[in-house]
Amino acid sequence: MNTLNVNPLLLVGDMEDKQYFQNYFNHIELVKSNREALSMYYKNSFFTIVLNCNSCEDSAFDVCKEIREHDRQTVIAILADIIDKEELEKALPLHLSGCIHKPFKKKQVENILSNVIDDLKFLSTNLIRLKEGYHFCINQQILYNASSNEVKLTKNELKLLNILIKAKNELIDGTSIEYEIWEEDSLSKDCANRLKNLLYNLRKKLPKDSISNNYKLGYKLICP
Repeated sequence: MNTLNVNPLLLVGDMEDKQYFQNYFNHIELVKSNREALSMYYKNSFFTIVLNCNSCEDSAFDVCKEIREHDRQTVIAILADIIDKEELEKALPLHLSGCIHKPFKKKQVENILSNVIDDLKFLSTNLIRLKEGYHFCINQQILYNASSNEVKLTKNELKLLNILIKAKNELIDGTSIEYEIWEEDSLSKDCANRLKNLLYNLRKKLPKDSISNNYKLGYKLICP
């Protein structure tokens, strides 16, 4: 299996665990407890987290449940020496990529990591992560807030968000935006005020400072 292009993996474990997973990940952020992992998760953006059922400080399932209350997108797996049927039943609604049993067995680990790769591929092609836990589903054309509730957008707000996402963190000038939204209308009419109002309304529906602008150069969507 090729190294996963994920920077970084947030792993709850010990140095031996870290050394093992370095065979698969480019970079690993190692923490000692699930509670510490939760704290790191809130401070930084992680695409993949591996929690640990052997941590005494906090249950891996409780921490996963807390994350899932507002984030259905981060890929989460768990490590365990032993996991009983009751714990497995708890895990079913939490959308885990799998449970990796210790001692590690290469085939079993790589099967779980294949699930992680599949989940990450889906996220990378279908979901755009925005600030403060917001995300935009390309297939559904729906904006979700940090609690995974839909944020209603008008037709032109949706057009504008797609234009900014397509620009991929690069500035796009106002004239180009006006033409993509209002097409031929923008050639014969002054759409600057219409764009200004549209930006104002979209900004109110996104986290603070999600859209930046540079005088005369254009606008940019800020993604984590």
